[in-house]
Amino acid sequence: MAISCLKNANSNSAENTFLYTPCHCPAEKLLRQQQVRCEKPRMPHRVSRRTQYLAKPRNARGRYEIRAVNRSTKQTELCRSYKEPYASKRIQQLALPHVRKLVAAQQEYRRFIARRQQDQLEKRIKKSIFTVYSRLANVQLPAVDKLKGMSADEWQKHQDWLVRNAQPKQAPAPEPPKRERKPLAALIGRIDSLSEPRFARKKFAGQEKPGPAAKPGALKAMASDHVTKLAEPLERRKRAKGVPVEDTRLPENVLKAVASSRVAELAVAKSYRNVNNEYRDKPFTVEPNALKAKPSDRILELAKPKKVKK
Repeated sequence: MAISCLKNANSNSAENTFLYTPCHCPAEKLLRQQQVRCEKPRMPHRVSRRTQYLAKPRNARGRYEIRAVNRSTKQTELCRSYKEPYASKRIQQLALPHVRKLVAAQQEYRRFIARRQQDQLEKRIKKSIFTVYSRLANVQLPAVDKLKGMSADEWQKHQDWLVRNAQPKQAPAPEPPKRERKPLAALIGRIDSLSEPRFARKKFAGQEKPGPAAKPGALKAMASDHVTKLAEPLERRKRAKGVPVEDTRLPENVLKAVASSRVAELAVAKSYRNVNNEYRDKPFTVEPNALKAKPSDRILELAKPKKVKK
């Protein structure tokens, strides 16, 4: 594609002489503009605002580019996926040949190629000077300072560090031995000796001190229902409640209620001749309302069997 574009390109224009990539060939664009379109012109399609909003990328991130040694104010390049394919500047620079190869080709084929091809080679050589291969050619490396001598304090600190790190490593502390589990028969004697009190207290034989006497008003007081309820201990656990007792007592309203005729009719037990049938003696009888029913046209249509092709 690039060769065909070079043949038809104009030699006077400087833009058409150097091609970065085939997808951005200026000669090809020129030929496309000059070509007569025979297609039917398309009407502009109206795009809704919602579609335009969704078409915008949410987070536009720039491509990572390796920074050069020298500082340069370079803008971050954004590649849009919805635009036409475009090679980045780094790919374009990597696609260019080395300067030495171009110079060697120019010196070797100077007598055999035309003036136009020589001009193209010279322009390619000028372009390749600014590529990634020759960008670090004239960069000055940072100066390395010479090693300075150590002072007396630094030398003493260095010697202390050498002595400290030259010592052998300390062995890790051994793990304490684990005590083996003994049976209960071997430990019961020690448990009995620990359970006995050390000092046996003598029984008190004298007169006991009188306790705090209750007030006369407290002896005559009557506890209310709320106080009695608060005085009961809280049942914090299920096992403290004991065996659950179900309250089977009937309320007084139920005992005084009078059953209606319908309730009395439903309360009478039914007797069935056939034990296997729970609903009626003749389960396959047709209801009288079903005999009077008339099917609709749709039901008759659905009732016809389908013809299946084999």
